[in-house]
Amino acid sequence: MANPKSNQEHTESLLELILQLVKFCQAKEQYFANRHNLTTVELRCLQHFKTSHCASVKELSQGMELTSGRITHIITSLEKKKLVTREIDENDRRGINVCLTKKAIPFTQVLNKNYIDLHEKILENIPIEERKSIIKALEELVRAFTVWNENKKITN
Repeated sequence: MANPKSNQEHTESLLELILQLVKFCQAKEQYFANRHNLTTVELRCLQHFKTSHCASVKELSQGMELTSGRITHIITSLEKKKLVTREIDENDRRGINVCLTKKAIPFTQVLNKNYIDLHEKILENIPIEERKSIIKALEELVRAFTVWNENKKITN
């Protein structure tokens, strides 16, 4: 039988570490967005164009877990920066596709490279022999959160 005190200590440690990690991730994201003259939500939106230069408003809404109205505001802001355009979906005239502009394609490639470089710098602060176990632990944590998230959807 698990020691309740030990389990509670693990839970409290996990909570504290996740809170710290969230804080650092938010700071990292804000720093990175500022460096590229973006808001954090614009940065997150552009990250959805890694594999394709176009996405529907619906895909962005689902991928970012935001309402289509909120996505519309983000797209408008990115349009003003000449990073995206809106196009009517040829297969469904009611649908709108958001596409990167010619200016945005190399910009997002640099953005992705800079994001990788930033994470490499962070990784340099972790001893090489510990990296594999940390990545494995993070994969388990993501898996546990995925299970929790799916169960949360079922019970709501």
